[in-house]
Amino acid sequence: MKKNKLFLVSALSVSLLGAVAIPSAIFADSDAVTDSANTSTYATQDEVKTPDNHDVSLFRTKDLFNVNLDGKSPLTEFSISPGYGHVKLRVKNNTKATLTFTLKHVDSGKDYFTKYVGAGDTFNWYSTDGFSSGLRSGNYEIQWRAGGAYVDASAWAISATNPDEL
Repeated sequence: MKKNKLFLVSALSVSLLGAVAIPSAIFADSDAVTDSANTSTYATQDEVKTPDNHDVSLFRTKDLFNVNLDGKSPLTEFSISPGYGHVKLRVKNNTKATLTFTLKHVDSGKDYFTKYVGAGDTFNWYSTDGFSSGLRSGNYEIQWRAGGAYVDASAWAISATNPDEL
C-alpha cells in the first residue's frame, strides 16, 4: 500500500509540474527574450509596435498630390483635412530657369509663402519650417512659374497628424 501511495504522490507531482511548466513554456512572454540587433518596427492594421512590443501610436498620413508640371503657369489644387496639418512638399525642377511657387490658402485668401527652386535642383519643404503647429485645414493652391519660361517639374506632397510622420 505504501508503494502505491508513493507512486501516486510521485505521479501527481510530475503531472502538476507538467501542467504548470509546459503551458508556461508554450505561452511565455516574448518580452523575456530580446535581440538587440533587431531594431526594426513592424505594423499591423490597428497598431504599430517596436520589437519590445511597446505601442508607439498609429502613424497617419494622407497623399495630397503627385503631379507632373508643365506649361507657362500651372496650378496645383489640393485640400488638407482637419487634423492633418503637418505637410511635406518635394519639388524637382527640370526647367532651365529658377522655378518659383506660391502656396495660398484659398478659403482665407492668405498667401503662406513663396519659394524658389534653382534650375535642375530638388527642394524639400516641411510645415515645421515656419508653421510649428502645421497648416490650417481647407483648400489650397500652388501657382508655379519659371520667369516666363515653360515649367517642367514634378511635385508631390503628403500631410500627417504628427510632424514625426513626415
